[in-house]
Amino acid sequence: MYIKHLLFIFYMSSPIVYSTNKDYRQVVRNFCNMKCTDDKFIDDEIDEESRDELLFDESSTSKKMTEIYESTKHHLLWIHLYEKAAAKFFSTDNEIGLAVLFSYDYFLKFYKCWTLFIESPHDFVDSNDTYQNLLSAL
Repeated sequence: MYIKHLLFIFYMSSPIVYSTNKDYRQVVRNFCNMKCTDDKFIDDEIDEESRDELLFDESSTSKKMTEIYESTKHHLLWIHLYEKAAAKFFSTDNEIGLAVLFSYDYFLKFYKCWTLFIESPHDFVDSNDTYQNLLSAL
C-alpha cells in the first residue's frame, strides 16, 4: 500500500499532456494504475489504434472511477460538475457525468480539479480558477 501511495504522489506531481488518442489513453492508464491486458489473442492484422483500445483495462478504470465518485458524491461542487457533464449526454446520472469528465475533451481539466481536491481540499472552492476552468468548459 505504501508503494502504491508513493506512485500516486509521483504521478499527481507530474504534469500530464496529450495530443493524440494514444497519448490520452496512456495518461488514463497511468492515472488508473492499469496493467496492459494480454494481447496474444488479438488479430495481428488489426490497426495499432484498435489494438491499443482492445488492451485497455476497463476494470482498473472502473475501480478508479468508483474511488473518485465515492469520495466526491456528496461534495456540492463535484455534484455540480457531474450534473453539467451528464447533461452533455442528456442524462441526470452523476456517474455518467464522471465518465464524461474522463473523456478526451475534459480529462486534463478534470485531472487538475481532482489533484487540487486531493492535495488542497480547502482550496477547492467555487471561486478557484481550476474549478471555474472545468465548469466553463462544460
